[in-house]
Amino acid sequence: MKAFLAVARAAAEAGAAQLAQRPDTLAPLGIDDIGAITKSSGSDWVTDFDRRAEEAIRFVLQSYRPHDEIYGEEYGATTVAEPSGYRWSIDPLDGTTNFIRGLPHYCSSVAVEYQGRWVAAAIVAPALGRSWWASAGEGAFTAQTGRLEVGLPTDPGEPVRLGGPVLGRSGRLLASGFSYHPTRRGFQYEQLQQLLTIGEFSDIRRAGSAALDLCMVADGTLDAYAEYGLQEYDWAAGALIAQEAGVPVRRPAWQVSDTTPDWTLAGSLGIAHHELDVDPHHPVGRTQLTGSVETADATEWIAEQTARFPRSGDGLAIADFHVDFIANAATVTVTATGPVDRVETLQQQLETVRW
Repeated sequence: MKAFLAVARAAAEAGAAQLAQRPDTLAPLGIDDIGAITKSSGSDWVTDFDRRAEEAIRFVLQSYRPHDEIYGEEYGATTVAEPSGYRWSIDPLDGTTNFIRGLPHYCSSVAVEYQGRWVAAAIVAPALGRSWWASAGEGAFTAQTGRLEVGLPTDPGEPVRLGGPVLGRSGRLLASGFSYHPTRRGFQYEQLQQLLTIGEFSDIRRAGSAALDLCMVADGTLDAYAEYGLQEYDWAAGALIAQEAGVPVRRPAWQVSDTTPDWTLAGSLGIAHHELDVDPHHPVGRTQLTGSVETADATEWIAEQTARFPRSGDGLAIADFHVDFIANAATVTVTATGPVDRVETLQQQLETVRW
């Protein structure tokens, strides 16, 4: 894990070093200053800095891990002739609008997964002078950094291990972001209004970078995060960092949100993560299944599954389903909530369960 984390951090620093070359101005940058163009809407920007940062990140990854696949925001998916099975998900500039307008909440985000499990992640925010990182089973950390120069990142300060929000404190803050699509944004407004009440939040924050929102839940600056319709590269690194800080996390069930959006959740929302549904017009949707398994030792059977699969809040994450178990003598009742198109995979993973 240490080797993957070292590569992730080096790649994120390389991307952030490009972002650190942003001209110092007291006003928002103009289109000519940064080569900015819009993508899906008038608020969805890409700049020359996005592209340069992704090129820098890819150079580091391909230098150290030439047989790994890469999925990035600006240049899409890169496959290799002899794949290792590891795949990197990168966002070279998360918070492009902030970057253009002169707001400091933007970063380079890098994460790697293997067979569906996220292994390591790193996020560097050059204007904030902060970095966050995590590796599976090893915890999450943050540190202060100095201003990054191209190829010469400064030595970070003493790392601080992250432990998530302070439980039970008053004035809880919920973080979110909003879709560029009006219909999807309307659905999210309705859901967030309910969450503010159910979760007893006093206010909401909108930093403009999903990766940094997740990091700020991990370090306890914010109490929870909920956003609908993120792409994988938006949440990949931040979700692992939050998870390794001990924060409950729900990742989207689908990689591409354009056609199959889902929630990215972190922290205590006042409602179980798996109970928050997708929008009514979703082409696939989520479902709930109930099954049972007969076993001589129900407690031991549950322990075996717990060792096989990662945790998801108070349950397990299996084939993108949230799965709960209830032991009753020689029978275990199984409840699973997740995407309709993963039902067969779930049943294969839990082949002894009668659904």
